[in-house]
Amino acid sequence: MHKTVKVSVIVPVYNSAKYLTQCIGSILAQTLKDIEVICVDDGSVDGSGQMLDQYAARDARVKVFHQENRGYGAAMNIGLTEAKGCYIGIVESDDCILSEMYETLYGAAAADDIEVVKSDAYYWYESAGYRKRIHRENLEAYYDKDLYDMDRNLFFDFYMNIWTGIYKRAFLEREGICFHESRGASYQDNGFWIQTMMYCRSAKWLNKAFYLYRQDNEMSSIKSKKKVMAMTREYEYVEKRLLERKDYKNLPYCYYYKLFRHRGNFFRIADEDKLDFCKQMRRDYLDYKGYIKGAQSMDGWFCRVLSDPQDFCKEIITAKSNIQNRLNSAEGLIIYGAGKHGDIVFRGLFKEGYYEKIMCFAATETGDVFEMAGKPVLQIDMAVKEYPGALIIIAVVKGSGMYHEMAKKLEKLEIDEYLAGSEIESSFYII
Repeated sequence: MHKTVKVSVIVPVYNSAKYLTQCIGSILAQTLKDIEVICVDDGSVDGSGQMLDQYAARDARVKVFHQENRGYGAAMNIGLTEAKGCYIGIVESDDCILSEMYETLYGAAAADDIEVVKSDAYYWYESAGYRKRIHRENLEAYYDKDLYDMDRNLFFDFYMNIWTGIYKRAFLEREGICFHESRGASYQDNGFWIQTMMYCRSAKWLNKAFYLYRQDNEMSSIKSKKKVMAMTREYEYVEKRLLERKDYKNLPYCYYYKLFRHRGNFFRIADEDKLDFCKQMRRDYLDYKGYIKGAQSMDGWFCRVLSDPQDFCKEIITAKSNIQNRLNSAEGLIIYGAGKHGDIVFRGLFKEGYYEKIMCFAATETGDVFEMAGKPVLQIDMAVKEYPGALIIIAVVKGSGMYHEMAKKLEKLEIDEYLAGSEIESSFYII
């Protein structure tokens, strides 16, 4: 007879040898000791499977399952089938978690018998020594509160992910929630996420962050530009599941997010695929546009794209190319603004391979922060003097009072060539 543990942590693994020591080590270091770690090796060829077997030989809490490469969804479903814990946790094999994560989540879940308890995460750039908390400030009033069916729309407003929380196993089994087993596809977390948000009877988001979401793994599937239809197929799977259940009341969530994900996917995929992808967006928009009525910015974006897809794609590709040319020709880059938009611009530049060209962050008046993402934070006067050939990127909302003040500051410094950070935000795919 199996002993029931408090949390089963599922780790799907495919060629993650470079990161496994940190990942598995962070799970085994949890202050909550009553866990099991279910590692599913999805046909790795880089020694990951052997590393997992070594962990299992040293720690009885680690259970390893090997399979031929069948994809993320199949690996996760094996983990769900084998899990014995009261709650299920998920950790991606290139990420890490802080030591108190599962003790805190389980304590909150068990106290009020909550079916889903989640928290915040950090964008994590280990190579730059940088992490930034992902927090929904507009939802501040709803953190640390037990939420129920009347609050369900809020569930979808928190940061979309499947790995910052725990899920009551009885709830997943009751609702038959599992992963889409589409071989070679990506974004199979979307289907699991939307099902858990639609069907859990209670949920809670803690105003704490424990999960380190790695951004500097070049092999991450989210960086792939070729899996054009993977996201669309994921929401087709969700629609099929809903129709099989005759669950028509939840179809609006599926259709809304199918359209919502199109914009990010459009910017993520390779430029040569954008025009063809517009055909899929047009079909979906004509079918589901009623489900985004009231979402004016999204509706307006679709109308703009689909009124003349060829012209829109050309405009986007040309604008992105022009920005890249300016970045490539600059001797260096200065991010003027070290706040929220400075972070977004940094993440966009990092993803596009410009980290080494960033000389520093700059501020009109420096405070007590002297370094950010491995780069110095300087007063703008000093930054301009130190890096005279660098292109300055104003990283605040374009057109805002702050933007105009910063532009005037640059004019006083006799600088009339600079780039608005919003141009990077609107041209590069930034998660």
